[in-house]
Amino acid sequence: MIAARHLTTLRKVVEALAPPETRVDRVLGQMATTIDGSSPGRRAEALQLLDLLALPMRLGVGTRRKILLAMADSPVAKLRTGFALLKRLTMSYAFSESDADGTGNPFWAALGYPGPRGDRPEATSFPQLPLSYGTDGGRVSADVVVVGSGAGGGIAAGGFARAGKRVIVIEAGKAFAPGQVQQLEQNMSEMYLDRGVAATDDLGVAILAGSALGGGTKINWCTSFRLEDDVAAEWEAESGIHGLGRELAPHYAAIERELEIAPSREQAVKDQVILDGAKALGVHAAAMPRNAQNCSGGCGYCGFGCAYDKKRSTDREYLPDVVANGGAIYVQAKALRVVTVGSRASGVEVEQRLPSGEIVRFTVDAKEFVVSSAGTLRTPGLLARSGVRNPVLGKRLFLHPVQSVVAFFDHPIEAWNGPMQSAYSNAWSRRTGNYGAKIETAPMHPGLMFVAIPYAGPESITEMLPKAKYATTLISLTRDRDPGSIDLDDEAQIHYRLSAFDEANLFEGLAGCFDIAFAAGANEVWTMHNRQIRISKDDWNAGRRAMLAEQLRAIGTDSNRGITFSAHQMGTAPMGSDPRTSVVDAAGRVWGYDNLLVCDGSVFPQASAVNPMLTIMAMARRIVAQHVPLVVEEAKPIEAPEAVPAGAPLAAQHLETLAAPQAYPTA
Repeated sequence: MIAARHLTTLRKVVEALAPPETRVDRVLGQMATTIDGSSPGRRAEALQLLDLLALPMRLGVGTRRKILLAMADSPVAKLRTGFALLKRLTMSYAFSESDADGTGNPFWAALGYPGPRGDRPEATSFPQLPLSYGTDGGRVSADVVVVGSGAGGGIAAGGFARAGKRVIVIEAGKAFAPGQVQQLEQNMSEMYLDRGVAATDDLGVAILAGSALGGGTKINWCTSFRLEDDVAAEWEAESGIHGLGRELAPHYAAIERELEIAPSREQAVKDQVILDGAKALGVHAAAMPRNAQNCSGGCGYCGFGCAYDKKRSTDREYLPDVVANGGAIYVQAKALRVVTVGSRASGVEVEQRLPSGEIVRFTVDAKEFVVSSAGTLRTPGLLARSGVRNPVLGKRLFLHPVQSVVAFFDHPIEAWNGPMQSAYSNAWSRRTGNYGAKIETAPMHPGLMFVAIPYAGPESITEMLPKAKYATTLISLTRDRDPGSIDLDDEAQIHYRLSAFDEANLFEGLAGCFDIAFAAGANEVWTMHNRQIRISKDDWNAGRRAMLAEQLRAIGTDSNRGITFSAHQMGTAPMGSDPRTSVVDAAGRVWGYDNLLVCDGSVFPQASAVNPMLTIMAMARRIVAQHVPLVVEEAKPIEAPEAVPAGAPLAAQHLETLAAPQAYPTA
């Protein structure tokens, strides 16, 4: 447990950063639980920071705040990292915590935030998957063992089960049936990796990744894109697997049919901003393809699980096939290692936390296959612990780095309402070849909102509270060319820095967010940098846009000078035709093993340029189909707009217009 002296310092930090209305004891308890639950290395770093701050945090509250703000923009990267940790935890918990019934937060009324909806079904309205529990020292047997239950694991488990195999699924997270979903942002700590605060080693990129039965499909924003043809061609060249894009087509088609994927039938007010702005500019925008239709008006709470059983997550669509065919599902179960004998995987050693809190260890024997679907951030460590030696393992990590702007309008937006994402623009997605940024929106629930909004003292919160209802967030989702890596030990530290190439694409996407917001009628647009850039509509013209580009380059992407997010993690065990440059072969087998497969986003040879869920599913289905017979439908195109041609001519035309000062009123 965190020591009393550390709690004392942490309390002083919270009191300095958070508004006086904050329920400090609640926030402090959640922060302490998160720090205590961190990896040993992360925990030690946090406690070292609190030791460093012990003396200065005994000073008056105003002085404490000045010290913390000096850390925020310090030239010393570690001090910026320390501030980022304390600010993110404080703001996240201060603005997301509530009583069990979704009431009691002292800030929600001022924000106009309603909390959970009143139309959630009763807990008994939906069936729950039966769960299994191991016995200490025991053994169970299956034809196939699948580690992970997300986009890749769910498809793999369901595919093998439909082929008549007895499948056992090992999932590290908890299970949440629809009736157990509370629509509370504070529950992210139970549904996301590392209690929702996963990040790169320097906290420069905040990472959102699912950790629950259903994985990312349980908590993602339903966006369902196919890999675009020109990117698929790049994948083929990079991996040496010719025809990969063509092979994926029937698997996309089958999944699209099963999940009823279609362009969003409803537009949230926040997403209408993209459609209206793009129309005014004459650039591309379209409705977002989603795997949740007719979903209670698009409630806006999908990131905390679906309370209405409308989202087609893998625990809803594919894991029931596992149970129906005599298989079993183990939750809160960590795969310690894959047991191998020579070139064959024979099972998985598992550690499970029982409902009683007892920890048991047991072995699951696999007669035919072991499948790692632990995800891009956990498959490398599992394989390494299991004896896999490959110089590429853990390398080539792609994150689709995201930065955002917040745009303010005269009319209410209420960006916590409506489908999580229902529109997008590709107008800036081909800045350099197939690299650029896709413009999308992000929901603005209070905790995440104030994690992202720059902190300049209590006045920054006071200013934002009444404005939040009229704001929306636009994001520059960047296809990264230059990868990072993840360590193979238990710490699993993530190392990632944006290259100059990727930074330039990210910033051009941010400028595109300004273009769209102002064209849609925004009064003011802010960046999320510590030294925040704020621009009003009266000042927006070609000259101011050029100045924005210079300002962004001057700020750069050094860690924690603003906030960068990642909700898409890819690579780290890439597929390929050459064992010197890949971890798995074209059939998903780990090189050197006959029956050890990988079915998750780690097999991507490059970043996908689109939200990756559907491609993870299609890749997993393609892999399974090479080992057992599956019904493969004829390819059919998804009902969605065509890809923007290489070179993005619409965006290019728009940029030419921006270069002409006469197109805008002078400032």
